[in-house]
Amino acid sequence: MDSSKNEIREQGLRGLSSEGLAMLGNDQIAYIRPHQVKGQTIYVVHGANGKELAGFDNETSALAACYEHDLEAVALN
Repeated sequence: MDSSKNEIREQGLRGLSSEGLAMLGNDQIAYIRPHQVKGQTIYVVHGANGKELAGFDNETSALAACYEHDLEAVALN
C-alpha cells in the first residue's frame, strides 16, 4: 500500500467510535494504553472491544506481542 492509502486508512480508523472499532473484529485489531499500577506504568493490550488482553513493562514489548499474535495495533489519540 502506498503512503496516501495508509493515511486515509489511519484517518478512517481514528474516526470510528469504540462500538464501530469493536465491530471490525476483536481478533484483528488491538490498541495499547498505559496504566498506572502501584506507582508504575504498564502497557496493556486491549482487544477492539476494549477487553484487556495482556500487560507489559514497556510499549515495545506490547507492540511485539500484538504482531506475534497477528493483531494490528492502532493508535488512539
